[in-house]
Amino acid sequence: MVTIMKKITHILCPTDFSETADKAVAYAEQLAIEADAQLTLVHAIETPEAWALAAQEHSRTLKLHSQLEAQLAASSHGQQIDRFQHPGEAGEVICWIAQDRNCDLIVMGTHGRTGLKHLLFGSVAEYVLCHARCPVVTIRDRSPDERPLERPVLMPVPAPRYM
Repeated sequence: MVTIMKKITHILCPTDFSETADKAVAYAEQLAIEADAQLTLVHAIETPEAWALAAQEHSRTLKLHSQLEAQLAASSHGQQIDRFQHPGEAGEVICWIAQDRNCDLIVMGTHGRTGLKHLLFGSVAEYVLCHARCPVVTIRDRSPDERPLERPVLMPVPAPRYM
């Protein structure tokens, strides 16, 4: 059965305010402009229980709010952009918000950690790729001096043993 891809009308772009996330936001913005789609920026914050008391704002939360405001001001090109923060584990928050807001696409940056760093820090992008209910585009910040990929080598097929 062939399914027809539906029009992209709502894009979710999580940010952690890193350089890689900024590139993902720029990519998501351009995509939203071209698709005439709504763009939602979100920042997941892991809030300790002590901060969750009513009428209490932590200075870090205020700083993050101002960063989202600044990113929104710098990025608005006439399309509809929402922004907000949500407490919780980043991967879970991103997947839930995408589902809750009926997002058609998630565009997010990835730091491309491997080995021990990946083992110690985990990967939000990997979690989202595995659990999101919509397509995910990852943007990786690559070094300008990174070597280009080598052409794949075609290995000769071994001769059958019975010859």
